[in-house]
Amino acid sequence: MTSPLSSNKTHSAIRRFVLGSFLSAAVLAGSGAAYAASSAGGTADTPAPRHDKGARREIRPMNPAERIKRFDKNGDGKLAVAELPEKAQKRLGSADTNKDGFLSADELKARAEQHKKTREARQKERFARKDKNGDGFLTRDEVGDKRWERVKAADGNRDNKLSADELRAAHAARKQKVAR
Repeated sequence: MTSPLSSNKTHSAIRRFVLGSFLSAAVLAGSGAAYAASSAGGTADTPAPRHDKGARREIRPMNPAERIKRFDKNGDGKLAVAELPEKAQKRLGSADTNKDGFLSADELKARAEQHKKTREARQKERFARKDKNGDGFLTRDEVGDKRWERVKAADGNRDNKLSADELRAAHAARKQKVAR
């Protein structure tokens, strides 16, 4: 005796239901992707750029005039510190050297230059701290096996030691690759 669940009619109905469900899900997913792409600036054929936290973004300095234009909420051509997002107010508020409450292009440029110098000084200090013998190179012994495995690709001349210039060149190459 066969049970009603194992009949051909039942199998056929189950297959149609599963196939229909799968096709419906595919159509919904496709239309959802097209909607998300179009609302984020892309099209169904060319999706918008990804904005998830895991994705690396191109890091380039913003032109001071672009920054002023981007954050000038009231359109008066001047960037008030209060117009900036909260995080940016904390970061860029000190750039207002004349304390007038507005950030000029010159003030933003001067702050960017100072930030660059500070960052370079920190990098030199960090390199010197790792360079235990003071010869101007980092070796596996100085950085440890785990870190060496990550940075050895920067050893352009394959002499098993890294100079600050090799590290800088590898970092610049990686930034170029990310920017593409």
